[in-house]
Amino acid sequence: MNEKISGLIALPKFVEHKIASAETESVTAAMYEYLLAAGGVFIRAKRREFTACLPLCEKKINGLPEVASGIVWHKPKINQSLWQHIFEHARANSGTGGDFREDVYVVYWNENLGDWLWNPISRTRSLASTLAEDSFTEYGEACIELHTHPPGAIHFSGADDADERGKFRIFGILIDVHSDAPKIRFRCGIYDFFAPLPADYISEMPAEIVDLNHVEMRLRKILQ
Repeated sequence: MNEKISGLIALPKFVEHKIASAETESVTAAMYEYLLAAGGVFIRAKRREFTACLPLCEKKINGLPEVASGIVWHKPKINQSLWQHIFEHARANSGTGGDFREDVYVVYWNENLGDWLWNPISRTRSLASTLAEDSFTEYGEACIELHTHPPGAIHFSGADDADERGKFRIFGILIDVHSDAPKIRFRCGIYDFFAPLPADYISEMPAEIVDLNHVEMRLRKILQ
């Protein structure tokens, strides 16, 4: 909240540095803030749809309160059927083999309808890349940006990193859309920092879609 100082309004700082004094604290920075808490150092940011608190450095620090990392939604979680519609569109329109073309989708909150909507929004499409039509209003309002990847490309690419830096939203890739076990992977981007997100932080997924982040988390626990 802005405070008036000598008759003037004090604007929020773009970036803030804080030491946690309670388990829950408001995010006050205009862009993002660093928070030192019992579990280490976190980066936090807030937009109308959600607040993100992501670990930068995990290390026990005595004397400070615990802070929960993850996503806190300010809107209803996204319905599973929305992902089913996106998956069906991707399967019908992506092509196969050498004719495969990546596609990009946005998911955004419509205040008038009080619901989540989605749109395919590609400007260009090729076997290994796609660019969004960023002049569309839906792109500017996007909470989630998801694009398809060709079979076997199960990680975000260097080109994805370059395209997605400088934004605060959730990003996803949808892989192997023509297989019996299509895959999905999400991450949250807070400007130049990315952190993987389990799909259930965002929504229930259709039963046939495999959450790669969840699979990898389970494998790491087994191997520890």
